[in-house]
Amino acid sequence: MHNAPAVGSWAPNPDARDLRLAYFRKGPALTLALNGVPEPVPPGSVRFIDTSLSGSFDAPEGFHALQINIDRSSLEVSDAALRSLHRLPDLAKHPIVGTFVIPALLSWKRPGIERQASGTADIFRSVMATLVGSLLETPVDDEAQKPTLRLAVNRYLDSNYDNPDLDVGMVAERFNLSRRSLFYVFENEELHLGERIRALKTRKALELLLRADARKITYSEIATSCGFTDVQNMRRAVKEFTGMNVREIHRSETVIRVALQQLRESLIR
Repeated sequence: MHNAPAVGSWAPNPDARDLRLAYFRKGPALTLALNGVPEPVPPGSVRFIDTSLSGSFDAPEGFHALQINIDRSSLEVSDAALRSLHRLPDLAKHPIVGTFVIPALLSWKRPGIERQASGTADIFRSVMATLVGSLLETPVDDEAQKPTLRLAVNRYLDSNYDNPDLDVGMVAERFNLSRRSLFYVFENEELHLGERIRALKTRKALELLLRADARKITYSEIATSCGFTDVQNMRRAVKEFTGMNVREIHRSETVIRVALQQLRESLIR
């Protein structure tokens, strides 16, 4: 919601299945009757809202809020648990909220999001199940957590793929999981974990080969920049993902672009 200065109210929501989480993105502090009691809400706050109660707002110009409604029955949130969630203060500093919820809410209007709607919904449902489980200190089904954990691991890999020591063992230690549990998280993915690590390194290698000054960069320098332990490992990875050796692929900018696009597509499936 974007608005000019406004005062308003809303009626109770008769749908008792609704679990609503709101991110008050920006604007001056405002007063909202979120859960039956008027209270100040600073910008950046993230709160659960009791939609069974009527509410009101006195919002200054520039107020911008984002919200998501989830069917709480799919998360197995009882009435008592729902009341507990509504009583919670600002959740903006919760690691799951900061890492997953806020970025997801901000991406709803991203171009192309419609094509990813089904997968995005599954991931967000998993994120919410994990968040609610952590807030209520209740166990979460392993299958429900898989999309959230997979997303967290992928983000970790995206930031650390150029570490030459990065391997499945390091990732398992980072997320306090056994190697078997980690492989279970990625069992239905096109790229399993070790393959994904090599694919990320190879993508960066192709990007460097595509640069205008690439011929001034040695293969050894490219391998080091991408986190390969040596040139031979880079050569093997390029061959694995493109079917061509480094010299063959380096001769044609068009070939590099095609191989790079295919690799990028495999990393987002």
